[in-house]
Amino acid sequence: MPFTMREGGFAVGDYVSFGVLCAASCAGGLWYSAVGSRAKNVLDVRDYLLGGKTMSTFPVAMSLIASYVSGVTILGTPAEIYNYGAQYWLVVAGVALSCAVVAAVYLPVFCTLRLSSSYEYLELRFNRHVRAVASVLFLLDEVLFLPMVVYVPALAFNQLTGMNVFAVGGIMVIICGLYTVLGGLRAVVWTDSVQTGVMFVGVVLVAAAGTLAAGGARAVLAVAAETHRADLNNWSFSMYERQTGWGSVVGGMLYWTCFNSVNQTMVQRYISLPSKRQVLYALAIFCCGAILAISLCVWCGLAAWAAWVQGGCHPAGKPLVDDRLLPAFVTWVADTQHLPGLAGVFLAGVFGAGLSSLSAVLNACALVVIEDILHGWLKLQLRPFTEGMLARGCTALLAVVSVVMLVVIAKLGGVLGVATALSAIAASTTCGIFTLGMVCWWVGPRGALAGGVAGALMAGTVSLGTQAAAASGLRAPPIPLTEQCMRNSSYVFLGTLDPETVFPLFRLSYHWIAPMGLFTTLLVGSIVGYCFDNKKQIKLDAELFTPVVWRFLPTEALVNAGDTRRALSRGAGSPPPSAPLIMGSVTAEIKVNTDDPS
Repeated sequence: MPFTMREGGFAVGDYVSFGVLCAASCAGGLWYSAVGSRAKNVLDVRDYLLGGKTMSTFPVAMSLIASYVSGVTILGTPAEIYNYGAQYWLVVAGVALSCAVVAAVYLPVFCTLRLSSSYEYLELRFNRHVRAVASVLFLLDEVLFLPMVVYVPALAFNQLTGMNVFAVGGIMVIICGLYTVLGGLRAVVWTDSVQTGVMFVGVVLVAAAGTLAAGGARAVLAVAAETHRADLNNWSFSMYERQTGWGSVVGGMLYWTCFNSVNQTMVQRYISLPSKRQVLYALAIFCCGAILAISLCVWCGLAAWAAWVQGGCHPAGKPLVDDRLLPAFVTWVADTQHLPGLAGVFLAGVFGAGLSSLSAVLNACALVVIEDILHGWLKLQLRPFTEGMLARGCTALLAVVSVVMLVVIAKLGGVLGVATALSAIAASTTCGIFTLGMVCWWVGPRGALAGGVAGALMAGTVSLGTQAAAASGLRAPPIPLTEQCMRNSSYVFLGTLDPETVFPLFRLSYHWIAPMGLFTTLLVGSIVGYCFDNKKQIKLDAELFTPVVWRFLPTEALVNAGDTRRALSRGAGSPPPSAPLIMGSVTAEIKVNTDDPS
């Protein structure tokens, strides 16, 4: 039976497996919702948003994986590989490098200061206005990303069952919003752990069964090699090519660093752990899990391609295919291998990935609204009960917005590229502002704000411009087919828009949008800070800077090491720790650079 991309349908066994797995994955969240809805927990906003900072390593690591290995990855990656080959798989090298950068550069600062919100650092290093700008950028980023998280599982469910996308999205938001609003971070983390497990089970089963249906691993690799889908040798320096080795490794590293380093969704989980060692363990598990998930999705794309080619290259499955590829392939595999319930397990995995990403973002947004906007910028201190209800109200409002925004997302194609491009706007800018604070000791509030505005304008212009060009018909051509496939599928690639008529920045590969925003922020911020910031008003405390630059810091920063942390502890009414988590005796162990740029 040939693979035609027209497969679909849900049998009784699929409904049973889907229902059982979804119920199991949500059970923990509903339990913590019941616990979290008690009066004591409603009043304890910090416990609601940070889990009391006593969470366990493995559940937090699973929640980290769930935060950014969403349904977008599961459905978008196979379609990307089907169209453009396995060059994208090299992004796993970028993921590994980004985790090393996060552990060496950013985590030491957060683990030492032990803040409730990552953006609180910006007020300590600059001022509350910089903190507010970064917080608003984060909320804007999540408003753009949330509907993508909802749309992907709803699209898969629609293709397999025929149920309306918006109805499925609404049901999904209600389920997720229930345990997120009531249970807080504890409910989110424990539910994420189960849902991440369900996601891996679904993807592993599809990869294994799909390989068997396509004739085995050797057959898949042979077809991929024959049609150049397995080639990893495109190391072109062109930033206009959709997939290159440099784009996947360097662009992927910078993109993932922007997310893993300072994004509140990730940092919230880092600081929910009691020690730096546990944070590093969780980051290592996240790195391995993310690499495994991406690799499995890449293999699913190769298996689907091999099945289409071996089946005679049916015209309905010719490139460019969209994100309906994997649901159709799963249905075909279940039919050819006689595996009732496989589509249900797969869909439960996609739903689990979507629910976990959605709950992670909703909870992080509530923390930013309370800690950064309300406390940090507006300087308002409401009654604990009022703040608790406000946090839950923000969560519910964002959940509703994510459903409304489905109308916009449904008109865009290629969820992997769209999600990467849109979410890069705020991620690259905020990462640039944090990097200015942790690395460039001569930069003050003026440099940070100028860099942030310039980075947001650059990333936003490029991102929205590339999406507008894509909507107008600009498409990267797929890897060429064999002559037989071109004849059988009546393949003709018709680009409706000449690339030469498009502004050059709007033709960039989505891998380079985040680096453009990041480097623009760093360049403009460092220059403006050096020229216009008052050096005497910049707070110099070595603990506010990454250990990577300690040896280059002015003497004053090393002498003042720990002042900020001790002031925070006095303000919180608790004694400071006897020694910082990472510092040690700074002045005795670090060679001091006495050249002060001021």
